[in-house]
Amino acid sequence: MKRAILFLFILFSLQGYSQNKVDTTKDKALNVFLDCTYCDMDFLRTEICIINYVRDRKEADVDIVSSSMQTGSGGNELTFVFIGRGKFNGQKDTLKMTITSFETEDGLRKKISQTMKLGLTRYIAKTPFADKLNISFTKDTNHTSTDVNVNPALDKWKSWVFTANVYGTINKQALTDQLQFTPSLSISKVTPSWKLNISGGTYYQDYSYIIDGETTRAIVRTESFGGTYVKSLGEHFSAGFLSSINTSTQGNIDLQVKGGPAVEYSIFPYSECTHKQLRFLYALYGVSNNYVDTTIFGKISERLAGESFTIYSQYKQQWGSLSAQITGQHYFYDPSKYEVNMSLNLNLNLFEGFSISVNAYANVIHDQIFLPAAGASSTDILLGLQTLATTYQYGTGISFTYTFGSIYNNIVNPRFNLLLPEE
Repeated sequence: MKRAILFLFILFSLQGYSQNKVDTTKDKALNVFLDCTYCDMDFLRTEICIINYVRDRKEADVDIVSSSMQTGSGGNELTFVFIGRGKFNGQKDTLKMTITSFETEDGLRKKISQTMKLGLTRYIAKTPFADKLNISFTKDTNHTSTDVNVNPALDKWKSWVFTANVYGTINKQALTDQLQFTPSLSISKVTPSWKLNISGGTYYQDYSYIIDGETTRAIVRTESFGGTYVKSLGEHFSAGFLSSINTSTQGNIDLQVKGGPAVEYSIFPYSECTHKQLRFLYALYGVSNNYVDTTIFGKISERLAGESFTIYSQYKQQWGSLSAQITGQHYFYDPSKYEVNMSLNLNLNLFEGFSISVNAYANVIHDQIFLPAAGASSTDILLGLQTLATTYQYGTGISFTYTFGSIYNNIVNPRFNLLLPEE
């Protein structure tokens, strides 16, 4: 027993010695904070190991802010802004990379790693790890050094992108059965001067439950089909046409056809929209409604016209991010039939280690002209089979995060990750 205790003591002593024997040069390495939700951090730590990854941006020499925006082909354009702090204050670089919708996870993380290396080179060059840098260029054998006008590759699809998705679940218990089926299809084409998107989908849910030996069945069904055409009118303006065809058992809609022109103005150029946006969208629309049941206004069908106005703002910087949207709409025949929808998403890094996230929405509703005159039964209410009468709707969520301890986050150790929350 004494030998076993002595063995464990020596083992832990050696382990403690090895952990305390730190490479003091790493203390002078570049401190980097990376704000990137889609990055594989373990991969980056092993690929770029001559920097210190810190968990708080206020401890960083370089603060990297990333953002993503979907491209016309269904891929994404990733933007990385490298912001110098402390001795690098005033230095700022922006790098962009584009990935296709067919990109593999390994391909994505390698491209992000390459972009990170490019952006950090100027900063690492001023650290003791500068001699670890190895700069090389890949020669393009297809073009001469003076041939800079490279024609794009031939695209047999002519920029058209098709996306199909089918999702379904079956849940069966002793007293309940539930079937859910959700197929969808999207077709799009985007060019620098215009874009077109056509999409459609179905939501089908079939409930069956037994109470006191009696079986009750309820079905929720929604079909939607929409199209959007947008024409670019410069770096700040765009115009287009919006249309949709819908049915909904919840909304008492047997068939709804809606469409009309729209115009948008962006305060900031569209080329800067990955980190800051302030846009105004105005739309006129006509609506043709055919209802399943007679409405509270005695209508089984009606033709209406209306307008909507939307303000959307998004801002992402070192201190966090903010996005907000306000949309107001009403019918021309009766201005009292209106709706206002508001939403807010705020993420703040208040001080070292402490952050706050707030999500909130509020709706003012005075345009429920589709409600059936018969009202909603207790079954409709409990199972959500019908939209309920209301003049408002709101909700919010808030979270606080505080982290303290070592500022470094360099170690890669995937053991038991399946049982632990992801970072």
